[in-house]
Amino acid sequence: MNLIRTSLYTSLSTGITFLTGFVVTKVVAMRIGPEGMAYYGQFLNTTSILAMLGTGAITTGVVKYLAEYSEDKVRQQQLISTAFIMVLLSSAIISLFTMACSSPLSVAAFKTKDFWIVYLVYGFCLTAVSLNLIFSSILNGLKKIKQLTLINIIASLTGMLSIVILSYYLDLKGVLINSSIVGVIMMFINIMMFKKWGIEWKFSMSQFDKPLLKKLFSFSLMAIVSGTVSPVMQFLVRSKIISSVSLQDAGYWQAVTRISDYYLGFVSSVLVVYYMPKLSELKTADEIRKEIRYGYKIILPVVGILSLSVWLCRDLIIHILFTKDFIAMRDLFAFQLIGDFLKIGSWILAYLMVAKAMTRIFIITEIGFGVSFVVFSYIFIAYYGVIGATYAFALNYLIYWAIMFLLAKRNLIN
Repeated sequence: MNLIRTSLYTSLSTGITFLTGFVVTKVVAMRIGPEGMAYYGQFLNTTSILAMLGTGAITTGVVKYLAEYSEDKVRQQQLISTAFIMVLLSSAIISLFTMACSSPLSVAAFKTKDFWIVYLVYGFCLTAVSLNLIFSSILNGLKKIKQLTLINIIASLTGMLSIVILSYYLDLKGVLINSSIVGVIMMFINIMMFKKWGIEWKFSMSQFDKPLLKKLFSFSLMAIVSGTVSPVMQFLVRSKIISSVSLQDAGYWQAVTRISDYYLGFVSSVLVVYYMPKLSELKTADEIRKEIRYGYKIILPVVGILSLSVWLCRDLIIHILFTKDFIAMRDLFAFQLIGDFLKIGSWILAYLMVAKAMTRIFIITEIGFGVSFVVFSYIFIAYYGVIGATYAFALNYLIYWAIMFLLAKRNLIN
C-alpha cells in the first residue's frame, strides 16, 4: 500500500467524514449556539483523555508492532490477544472512575454539576469506545486500509444520524452523549465485520504475552503524553478565553479549530494510516530521508491549497456551516490556517520520532511545546483578545517545526 493509494482510500473516508461533519456542525451550531459550542469543546477534550486511558494508551504500539511482525502471523495473533486483554482491564478501571467522578468531572468542564449524567453515560460506554479504538488500530497495523475506510465511513454516518436525533430531543445533553451511543453501536459493527473479514481476535489468556505487553507499554508513555497534552492545553486556553474574554468568544475559537479538524482530516488520516506503519518498517537513513521528502512533496502543497481555499471562502463557510451568530469568528481564520500548515509540516517529522520509539525526546518536546502554547496564548489573549490564541498557535508550530527538523537531522536522517 503506497502513499497515493492510501491517500485515495483516506480521501473517500475523509470526504464522507467531511460531509457528515458538515451536517453535525450545522446541527450543533443551530441547536446550542456559540456558548454551547464552547461547552462541547470542553467535553470533547476531557473524554478524549478518558478514551485514551481506557485503551491503556497502546494503540500506537499495536499499529507499529503489527506492521513490524507482518511476516509472523503467530506473533501478530499474540499481539492482538494481549492488546484486547489490556484494553478490557484498562477500560474497566477508567470506566468505574468516570462513573464515580461524574459530578467532579462536570464541575471541572462546565463549572456546574448539571451535566453529571453525560459523564455517567460516557463511563458506562467507555469499554465499547476503547475497543473500537483497538479495532481500528488492528486494521491499520494489518494494512487493511479498505476495511478501515469502510469502518470509518460507517462511524461517520452513524454519528451524524445519532446526533441529529439526540440534539433534537435533548439539546446540549443530547450532543454530549452522542459519542457514547455511537461507541456502543460501532462496537457491535466492528465485531460483526471482523468476523465477516476473517480477522481473528479473542480474549485468550493462553496467548497473553508479557514481553509483548512490555513493548506495547514502551509506547504507552508517549501516547499518554501525546493524547493528554493537546486536549489539556486546548481546555486551558478555552478556559482562559471564557474567563478573560467571554463564553461566546470561546465558542468562536472552538468553531474555527473544528473547521481545521475537518479540512485537515484527510492529511491526518494519511499520516496515521500510511506514515506510522511505513516509517516503522524503514531501517536506513536513506530510506527514511527519501520517504520524508516524498511526503513533503505531496502533502504540504495539498495543505497549502486547502488552507488558502478555506481562507478565501471563510464567509461562505461560516454561512453554510454555522449561523449568523458566528460571523465574528471570521477574523480568527488567518493565523489559525497558517498554524495548520506549520502543524502538518512539523508532524511529518514528529511521526518519525514515534515510529522509531524516541521516547525521551518525544515526551520532552510534546510537553515543552504544549506548555509554550498555553503560555503564548495567555500572553497574547491578554493583549489581543481571542485572536491572540491563533497567534500563539501559529508561533508555537513555527518553533516546533524548526526543532523537529534539527532533531530529525541530528538523530535519524543525517
